[in-house]
Formats: sequence, structure tokens, C-alpha cells
Amino acid sequence: MAETREFIARDSKMPISCYFSELQNCNEPLFCDAIVEIMKIDHQRFPSNSNETPLIDINTLTFIRPLLQSKIDSCQTSRELDLNTQVANLLPLCKRLAIECHSAVKSRNMEDLMSLKMSQLHESVWSSTKLFWLCSEDAVERIFSLIYVTARLEWIISCLVCRRLQLKDNLQSEEVRDILGRDLVQILQCILGCVKGFNLKNLTWHGFVSPSNIPTELFSLLFCSVLTVSSRLSEHKFQTRNSLKVPLIQNLPSAPKISLSTCQNIVKNSLLVHKDQLEMWLTLLQHSAHLWNSSVPASDHITMVTSVNVVLLQQSLRKLWVVTSGSNPTRCSAQNTEFYITLDEIFSPNCISDDPRPAASYFSSTYSKCQTDLSSENVLISVLGSGTFHALLDLFVHGDGLRLRDKLSHCECDGVDVSVSHHLFYLSMAILARFCDPFIQNSCSDLISFYDSYQHRFHPFCMMIEVVKNVETISEKLTRFGEEVDKSGIDERKADFIEKLNVLLKVKNKYCVTKPSVSLFVGPAKTKYFSLILEIFKKIEMFSSELLEVAKTKFELYKERKLRSRQRQNFSTLITALPYFTKCIGLSRTFLYSSVNHVENLTIYDFEENKSFVKFLKGSLKCYENLVAVVGLSKWIEIGGFLVTFLNDWNNLFSESVLSACSEV
Repeated sequence: MAETREFIARDSKMPISCYFSELQNCNEPLFCDAIVEIMKIDHQRFPSNSNETPLIDINTLTFIRPLLQSKIDSCQTSRELDLNTQVANLLPLCKRLAIECHSAVKSRNMEDLMSLKMSQLHESVWSSTKLFWLCSEDAVERIFSLIYVTARLEWIISCLVCRRLQLKDNLQSEEVRDILGRDLVQILQCILGCVKGFNLKNLTWHGFVSPSNIPTELFSLLFCSVLTVSSRLSEHKFQTRNSLKVPLIQNLPSAPKISLSTCQNIVKNSLLVHKDQLEMWLTLLQHSAHLWNSSVPASDHITMVTSVNVVLLQQSLRKLWVVTSGSNPTRCSAQNTEFYITLDEIFSPNCISDDPRPAASYFSSTYSKCQTDLSSENVLISVLGSGTFHALLDLFVHGDGLRLRDKLSHCECDGVDVSVSHHLFYLSMAILARFCDPFIQNSCSDLISFYDSYQHRFHPFCMMIEVVKNVETISEKLTRFGEEVDKSGIDERKADFIEKLNVLLKVKNKYCVTKPSVSLFVGPAKTKYFSLILEIFKKIEMFSSELLEVAKTKFELYKERKLRSRQRQNFSTLITALPYFTKCIGLSRTFLYSSVNHVENLTIYDFEENKSFVKFLKGSLKCYENLVAVVGLSKWIEIGGFLVTFLNDWNNLFSESVLSACSEV
């Protein structure tokens, strides 16, 4: 047993077995008492009275009787009441509506419901299968549908206002109220978008839901609400907004395959699986197996399987984070209805102390210097291993990465490639397997080793290295082109740039040209710096490409004697300056590499207050933007002089700003 644990944690600072007892005892209820009380529906208090006219008529999609409208209007027109108070006052009405909806749904069998005539909008926006799972007798299917429907509904409502805001903010806009009606908007706020209501959107996508903790009636209420949304939208012009793309993970080898039975053993034995979510995990395995065996898997099914996987893995990582950080076990649950531990906190470089501040404040500029306990390192990297941790950062955190949780929860992507879903699934199995018994660990040791050796793809520095390689390739092409031109017999004065070249070479020797070292974690401050440095490199790449393209075009015209006298003179100047431009590009790379080494010491304050180092970077970006703009004008003497001044200033400013920035930290 000890040997197996040692193998799994070979790059860890401590064996993972020391957390097993804590994980076994950490099984907090997903919902706190306050949420359970909100969810509770008292059938004695809110009976479904069959003698009255039904509140819900699915055939005509009539949502609320006029006699109830006055209650909603009274809440809406009470200016002194904030949203939370309005929603709290409407909860009894929502619970009665939920019972009526459930009664209406039960009165129709599933075949009748599936044959309901939907608007054209409904058919194009919703997957009917996933939507009708809200009415399923299977509790797990209802949860799966809830994950799909809540994200899709947020996307539809954001399309109405043509902006990407949170669901709760969009529901308060006048445009949405005018189109959907105040009655429906208030009900949606109660169901999805308010902490004093059922708050199903946040509870679902932060991973707190299970088949046992949400009353069946609420699924029927959401189902009827969706039908009503579709009905009312069909009367208005509806334009979908562009979706973000989920990037592929390039050159990722296929993970070692493990059988469905092995996956089931992992899920049943892993200490990271919450007992209330075990059934969801097992159902996910069945859907995943069907997905991998399908020759042409449906896009919406891939998205749903990936979404469910994200939701469940998030809760497992939260449980592990709470135990390894020594945090209060209640943070595994939705104990505090105002905020939850999110992936940002879970992947923070350091452990966040038990603090009453909202989670979002930890990463705002206001709290940036006290966001973490700097003396307490995030142990997850030691427990999971750097390879697995890199894979998680690529999937969920890095700005240029997949950011799966954000894009899926807000329905901001057209779909997910099956290779991404496959990668996430096997990564989840590898993580869960680390916390199983030795026999199960050994049965999937190849899979665990595969993710131990994972190399990050979307770390900002990795993205920058790719652009640097492109710049170096173009620079080499420029050099070869210059040699080709020299052989052609063009003999122009080069003395004008010899002195400038010597200055550049002296400057270059002052700086390190080797690849700088960068830490694993990239917080808000470093992300901003890396983004700016990356933009500079992209402009250098653009300038180099434009320079090479212009030079080649002009050279062909020169050989064919198609250039006029002034054009030939300009081309001669370009050829004269070409070695100098190539050196400038190389020196730019050297400066930026040296800049990266200092990013580690800078904070968000330096960026937001526009201190000297930031001014230096922004000035660099502006310079290369100007170079890209003027390169087509063929004024090479002017460009050369501009570069000389710029690089000399860069040299001086770099030295001063780095010293200044480091002293300001």
C-alpha cells in the first residue's frame, strides 16, 4: 500500500495518504439548512386545488392567471424593496406555481409532452430531448437537464439585451421585462437568479446539486417557464449573438484507455466523490461510454456530458482543497448562500483563509495584497502533481486556455470538441483514482502517469514562446533574403547603419538572452503583464512579416526593372537597412525576455496605477503599432531612425523602470 501511494505522489512534497482520513470524514451536506428551507415545498400549505381553474395550461402555454398578476405587480412597483426582498415575498407564490406546474405536467404523459407544438425558435435553440428530461421520472436525468437548461436559458436572455452580463443582471433590464413580461421575469428571478430565491443557476453550476436535494415540483416549474419563454419570444425578432470558441488542445496524445468497469470502481471507491453525487457520476460514465462508442456523436450530447463532468469535478476538487488547506469543512457545501468557493480560489497559489469576505473580493485590486495566506502554499500541486495541475489550469484557468467552466455555464460556446470532452473525462478519472485503494490505483497507473507528465499548453508564457518562435523564423528568413540580395550584385552604401549596429550589439550583451523562468501560477497582476508583453511580440511578428513581404515584392520588381528611380532608391535603402532591422527584432526579443524575469515581482497595483514599468511596456506596444502602420510607406531611413531612437530609449527606460518597479513592490 505504501509503495503504491509513493508511486502516485512521486513528485509531491508529502504522501497523499495523510489526507485519507480527513477526506473520509469530510462529507458535509451539499445544502445548508437555509437552502433546504427555501427548497422545501409544503403541500398542505399550497395544495393543488383541482376545483379551481388551473394556473397552468400547457396546451396554450398560459403561465399565470390574471388574478395572481396583482401580487407580482405589487412587488414590482414597491420601489423601496430591493430584489432580494421582492423575491423573498414571491417565494410562496412560486411554490404554489411549482405544485400547479407539476400537476399539469403529470396530467400529460411523456409522449404527449414531446408532441407539443413548439415555436420555430424553440426547435432551433433547445434540444427537445434534454429539455424534456426536466419532466423525467429519473432524478439524475432531471439534474442533467437542469445543468443544460439553466445555461441555455442564460444565453437566450443575454441575446435579448445583446450583452454578456450575469443572468441576474440581465433579468433586471427593461428590455427583457418588455419582451418576456414582468410576471415571467419575476418567476425566473425566483427560480434562477437571486440568492433569496431557489438560486438554481448558481447552486447547479458550482456543483452543489444532487438528485435528492431539489424538489421535483421545481423542475416542472422550470419546464413550464421555458415553454413560456419560447412562446413569448416567438412574437419578437430574436437574434443570437456570436459564441466564443473552445480552443482545441494541440498535439495532445490520447490518454491510456481504461474500461467502463474500472471507471465504475474508481467512482465507487474514490474519497473525492460526494455520497449524494455518486449516482450522478455513475450515470455520467454510462453517457460517456455511449459518446466514445458513437461514430458521429451529437454536438448537444457532447456539451451536456462535458458540462456534467465539469460540475461534478468541481465539487470533488473543492472537497480536496478544503481538506488539504485545513479550511473549515462547511466550505465544501453551499453553507454561505452569498458566495461559494470557486475554481479561482481552488487554484490560487496560496491557501485562502476562512474569511467572511465575498469570494470575488479575493481577486479584486482592493484586496490583492491580502488575498491569500502567503505563508501557506496551496498543497494541491503537491498532492496532485504538477502535470495534473497544469492540465487543470489549461482547462479552467488560463485566459487563452479552454476556460470550460465559464464558457459552458454561460453557454458562450457553440459546442465542445469530442477530444476535449475525452481529455476532461480521463483527467477526472486520474484525479479520482489517486484517492482509491491500491488495487484500483494500480489498475489505472498508466493513466495517472500520463497526466503526471502533462506539459501545459495555455500558460501565458507558453503562448508567448509560440509567437517568439514565429518571430525568430521570420528573422531567419529576412537574414537569408539579405544574403540572396547581396549575391545579386546590389552594392549600396552600408556605412550609415554600421555604427547603429555596433550600438545594438553592445546593448544586447548587457541582457540575458536565455529563456526566462516563470512560475506555475499566474495571478491577476502577472496575467496583465503577460498579456501586454504578448501583444508586443505579436506586433513585432506583424512588423517582421510586413517587412519581409515588402522586401520580397520590391526585389522581384527591382530585378525586372519595373521600379522607377525613386522606388529603386527606396529599395536600395531597405536593403542597406535590412541587417539592422534584423538585429532590432532580435534585440526586441532580448528586452522582452528580460522583462519577463521581472514580472514575477510585480503586483496588480503597479499595473493599475500605471507605474514606470507599465508605461515602458505600453510605450513599446505603441511603437511597434506605429511601425506596422508605416512599413508600407517604404520610408526606410525614417523607420530606421525611428527604431534607433526607440531602442535607445527602451534600453534606458528598461533599466530605470525595472529598478523602480522592483523598489515599489
